[in-house]
Amino acid sequence: MFGNNNNKDTKSTSGTATPTSGGVGGVNTIDAHTSITGDLKAGGDIRIDGSLNGNLVCEAKLIIGPKGRIEGDVTCLNATIEGSFKGNLVVKEMLTLQATAKVSGDIKAKKMAVLGGCQISGTCTVPYSGNGGGGQKQQENPLKQKQGASA
Repeated sequence: MFGNNNNKDTKSTSGTATPTSGGVGGVNTIDAHTSITGDLKAGGDIRIDGSLNGNLVCEAKLIIGPKGRIEGDVTCLNATIEGSFKGNLVVKEMLTLQATAKVSGDIKAKKMAVLGGCQISGTCTVPYSGNGGGGQKQQENPLKQKQGASA
């Protein structure tokens, strides 16, 4: 867990057994000595151990390492945050906030796991479907009405 950032085996075992849904790109790493200002788009997984001041669109998994920092808006498929994040975060599938995470801003995620010790300042919307959620309820009501009418 500590000091194993360069070990490729730990990256493959820490994720799911299946490839990321984005699958378009490879794994991108922003190391601890790198600072980026500007917007990024990643077709594959991205790990931030340095800092990013800007917006990020990640079509796969985002990992913010223990000393990593993002200030900006992020949209991704899955995310694990160990470091700090400030901005708006939209996670289409699973968000995991580790004990060392410091998050400030609005969070929207389909599923979320929060470990003890994590700091959150902002609002959380879970589950979040990205579609406003109203579409599913509208589909359920006509079925109930049809069942009630035929009874």
